[in-house]
Amino acid sequence: MQYTFTGLSDDKKPNQKQVILNPFLLENCTKQIDAIQKFFNGNSKLLLINGFMGTGKTAILDYTLEFLHPECIVLKYNCFETTMLDDVLLNFFETFKALSSLGKIETPKTKSENFTQKINSYFESINKPVVVVINSYEEILKSNKNDILEFIKHLCTMDNVKVVLISRTFKDDNFEIPSEKVTILALEKGLFEKYLRSEDFKQIGPLSDELYKYTKGYFFYTNLSTRIMKLKQMQLIDFLGAFSKSFLSFNDFILREALSLVDPVSGHLFRFLTIMRHPVKIKLLKTLQLYNEEKCNFFIENLVLSKVDDSLYLQDYYKIIAENSIPENVRIKIHQGCVELYNTQLPLKPLERDLLLSRQTMRNEIEYHNMFIPQQRPILKSKEITPTDVYSESAEPKEEIQQIEIPATPEQKDEKIKKMSFIFDEDEFGVLDTIADSIKNYMTYSDKRKEEEKEDSKLSLTELMNKAKQEEAAFNYRHAASLYQKALLQNNDDDYYTYLPTIYSKLAFSYQNLSNWYEAQKYFEKAKEFYISTGDTEKICEAKYNIANIYYMTFKKDKAKALLSEIEKENVSGELKIKTYNLLASLSNDANTSEKYYEKAVEHSEENINKLVLAELYYKYASVLEEVGDDEAAIKYYEKCIGSKVDSEYMSGALSNIATMYDDMGDSNLAVKYYKESLKIDERTKNQNGIYSTSMKLAEIYAGKAPDTALEYYTKALEIAENLKESFYIVSAATALGDFYYNRKNDELAYKNYKKAYDLVKDSQYKDNAEKISLRFQDIKMRVGEERFKEFEK
Repeated sequence: MQYTFTGLSDDKKPNQKQVILNPFLLENCTKQIDAIQKFFNGNSKLLLINGFMGTGKTAILDYTLEFLHPECIVLKYNCFETTMLDDVLLNFFETFKALSSLGKIETPKTKSENFTQKINSYFESINKPVVVVINSYEEILKSNKNDILEFIKHLCTMDNVKVVLISRTFKDDNFEIPSEKVTILALEKGLFEKYLRSEDFKQIGPLSDELYKYTKGYFFYTNLSTRIMKLKQMQLIDFLGAFSKSFLSFNDFILREALSLVDPVSGHLFRFLTIMRHPVKIKLLKTLQLYNEEKCNFFIENLVLSKVDDSLYLQDYYKIIAENSIPENVRIKIHQGCVELYNTQLPLKPLERDLLLSRQTMRNEIEYHNMFIPQQRPILKSKEITPTDVYSESAEPKEEIQQIEIPATPEQKDEKIKKMSFIFDEDEFGVLDTIADSIKNYMTYSDKRKEEEKEDSKLSLTELMNKAKQEEAAFNYRHAASLYQKALLQNNDDDYYTYLPTIYSKLAFSYQNLSNWYEAQKYFEKAKEFYISTGDTEKICEAKYNIANIYYMTFKKDKAKALLSEIEKENVSGELKIKTYNLLASLSNDANTSEKYYEKAVEHSEENINKLVLAELYYKYASVLEEVGDDEAAIKYYEKCIGSKVDSEYMSGALSNIATMYDDMGDSNLAVKYYKESLKIDERTKNQNGIYSTSMKLAEIYAGKAPDTALEYYTKALEIAENLKESFYIVSAATALGDFYYNRKNDELAYKNYKKAYDLVKDSQYKDNAEKISLRFQDIKMRVGEERFKEFEK
């Protein structure tokens, strides 16, 4: 299918919303803008935009993105030294949730076993052009870059996706796929002088030549210089004189001048952002009493602070200078506070967090900040949690089991954050005294773990295996992995080689459940090598399947397909054949190819196969049949899935999808019947997302014919949304409930629910929702009058 990425008007002006771009930067980069537009109009999948720091790379691309077709979806991510693939996926997931709440994309019908698949299913279900922008690509650490690169290559296989990478340089990067490259250059000298004249600087000549030499014509340095001169009411000669007397490099001089704009009160915010290595949401900064809107807007406008979506951060080139101004005792306190802050976030699901970071990134940051805390005091380690069913950004959010005392709910987290303070005075001493309770808790936990380690070291091989099995049953995969590692050292035990392949496999699954893909693959490989030595074809192929699944999770599609093709040729069990064809179908980019794989899988669906495996097969096959337009066959396999009688998301999903099909056909009675059955399963399995979704659909059906019943379902949906702390769910449910009350002329309750939704979106990047709710406020005001509306506002 051919996708249209651009929708240019004849005069080449953005046709959606105007982006303010400096006219001299625009004139300087006309050729580059044309090249970017040609990329979007052409067949190439990957565009590389490079240029020295401050040349305006991001501004030029943002301007060009405004020429995209109105239907085009743009996903952006700004990279930092902390960035891992899961962080990128989390950011995209938040955007997908927002777009689905706006009705711009549909939530995928396919059920996903893990977070990676969920993101992939969103990409595969979108039938609009998508542009993915990865900014500051050079910031990604080498150890994390390979996973992100595999993801980029995976995206480039999709017909409707184009990828743009922005980086200062791509010298050491091998993308292994055809790409186009655009280089953003410094301002030409003539344009540089025109720019100074436009800013009312008169001293054009030798003095402007000298400034051009120091700024090198880079737009950021030129722009920042003019802003500082205006704010400090300096002439060009005064500015250059101050520089010559500073005995600093121009880079250090100009950045120090910019930081001198920071007042003492705002200094607390800048210290915090200097220590943090990633953006921080404005909402969190408000909770920490570090945010002043007027001052922050001033710093953003004058290029000192940077804003991305609803978060603020301080660029690294400022941090180098700002770090030296933080007293040592204050620095340690901030590092300690950061550890405390991350520990409030670790137990929470992604969209509940005040920091949109993966758990692994937060664990890494805890380790990083701990390095700066004096070693004579106990170091606060990550208060690790062990998920019930492996979340860690690579699995569905589930209830979690805690190893030590940590905030278990968003409410507790909010209370703890409110008590935190990052406002420290230089004369405050006793660096760690304020966190004595945390140290005591850690020491108690540490002593307990030491005792446990001592007990584990006394266990025999069989006892280690049994205890590890118990830890797995309690979903404590980290401890299970530790026990299996100890079992690997028991090579003097008579049963060692009997247990060895099991140890390898169990270790691999423990690491997989912790989303440690490297270690998981390593031990699956060891298990495969063992089974090759014994000639056990079934076990060899099981190991290959597990390795292929890891390749799939890490977007190494070609490697996954190669292993699965090897299994396909072997004489293995029907269950393994089904799993193999299911995974091959998931790896396919089009529904017709997926359908063929599912057809092959169905040929092996004997009665003695695990019912959950069959339920998954029938559900996924039905979803693909529905996608290709064969509704009759789709219903048949949804019914087969239901017939498996396994309480699972597949069964509730099958019931829900049949209900949707009947609803589309106008048979609301059958739709209600199937939705209610789906809801029963979701309530039994405590699938909160399913309960929310089905309740909203039932409420919509009942709204016209049974208002009281509709109200029950709307209320239930809103309660679930608030329990989940899912902002997009709350906005959708509260708005729908507001509409329900408005249509029944209950204006006060309508206002109350609209206000609940509005408060969540008014400061977010999704202004469309806020504007829609504002229009609803106007409707209420017109109906009840100004005076009554003011009473609602109070």
